[in-house]
Amino acid sequence: MLNLEIIGEGATTKIYRDGNKAVKLYVNALAGEAQNEADRQSFAYNAGLPVPAVFGIEKLNEIETALYMEYIQGRTLIHAGMDRESRNNAIRILAKLQCMVHSVDGAGMPKQKDRLIWKIEHNRYLDTQVKERLLDTVHRLDSGRTNLCHGDFHPLNILYDGEKHWIIDWVDTTSGDALADACRTYLIFKQHLSRSSGIYLTSFCKEAKVKKEDILAWLPVIAAARLSENLKEKERSMLLGIVNDRIK
Repeated sequence: MLNLEIIGEGATTKIYRDGNKAVKLYVNALAGEAQNEADRQSFAYNAGLPVPAVFGIEKLNEIETALYMEYIQGRTLIHAGMDRESRNNAIRILAKLQCMVHSVDGAGMPKQKDRLIWKIEHNRYLDTQVKERLLDTVHRLDSGRTNLCHGDFHPLNILYDGEKHWIIDWVDTTSGDALADACRTYLIFKQHLSRSSGIYLTSFCKEAKVKKEDILAWLPVIAAARLSENLKEKERSMLLGIVNDRIK
């Protein structure tokens, strides 16, 4: 693997290019993580979504597992050097692609509600009373929908090859409420592309024919769930502020 070109890197993974294949190498990852991602990406691919094909997984040794998939030569949907009009158009494309994902029945995938509850219950930054209010909010908002939800839908997880847009990184895929999935995307914009967060929210609501307030109702829950991720102190403080401001 070390002789291949590295094209991406995460906390427990490295992604290499091997000709027309991308090889995602898991090192000391949780048991079954590579298989879980392969299953979720294959589900989306088989549903007809623009997703790289999965070729299989291989246990290389005691600590390394490789996921082999189609390599996509492309740029991220939003990148440096874009003017405002191009960026806003990219956000509208993102909203259309996200609604395309949500149009798929995700029954059989892990339940979004279960994941949110687990992340709240095991959160070390929240006290018991706040957790109880957040869990009440989850139960109140969840309507049992089974939309396919990407779980981490943002511009860096969409590649454009000059002809087609591709959606990558399906590790967090669930079956659940499209509004909650959109709320996470809105929150990511709010954190990293704040000036574009309103454009995204308006674009998604127009495309999905939903109300902004119905998406934003999920905000304290999604912010609380995001606290479980590897964040900088400034990001964590922002999320805690959202939770405390919106949970009464």
